[in-house]
Amino acid sequence: MRLIDDARNWHRMWSVRLSLVATVFGTLEAVLPLWEVALPQGVFALLAAGTATGAGIARAIKQNLP
Repeated sequence: MRLIDDARNWHRMWSVRLSLVATVFGTLEAVLPLWEVALPQGVFALLAAGTATGAGIARAIKQNLP
């Protein structure tokens, strides 16, 4: 496996940031069943899917990192 040239700047990449947000939403859906009363079913899953899709798109876009 070979890392990209900007691997040391992983925390500045939008694809990484969006992947982490998608992970948080997915975890929240599994961990917080009490939210089912306040939010419609599948809201966190929809948010996770949307941010994961955004991460894939962000990965394809050139990001100017310092």
